[in-house]
Amino acid sequence: MPSQTAMERKVLYAFRGWIAFIALMDFGTAIRCYIERRSFLGDHMDTQYIEGDFTVSRILGMYCILKAMALVHCTLYIHYKPVVSMGGCGLALTMVLYFTEALYFRSSTFNFYVTFPCILNFITLAGLIYIPRRLRLWDPHSDIDDENSQLLKQMGGFKKRRGLKKNCIS
Repeated sequence: MPSQTAMERKVLYAFRGWIAFIALMDFGTAIRCYIERRSFLGDHMDTQYIEGDFTVSRILGMYCILKAMALVHCTLYIHYKPVVSMGGCGLALTMVLYFTEALYFRSSTFNFYVTFPCILNFITLAGLIYIPRRLRLWDPHSDIDDENSQLLKQMGGFKKRRGLKKNCIS
């Protein structure tokens, strides 16, 4: 991105690494949901469980995989506002899920497994709101020169030159 300074690029790369780290943690949570089978969310009274039924854990695992994939896309395509919005919605929904399960439904205690992801998700959500706007990634006038746009520009120029040569020959 030619309009950005070196410091802004370093901040952007560091933040992309942070988002990838959060996505990796979600993949880890998904793996933990399948290995432990019994989720840290849900009522843990033995009368509430059917023997061998770990549906809540599998659903939470799939949700964590979905959120991690959204965050990976957010890392790769942070200059697209809808993709960042999708990642932010995933982070916000996770915080709502954990807080409501711990505080409203009381199916989990307000422990490390609830507070730590909520703190990390809040920091990441604040960064997703602040950093792209601060670096003006979404300005309509900013020229984002990536490989694809450069190739398309070259292809457009190549076709025009060919047309000119044909007219000159005939």
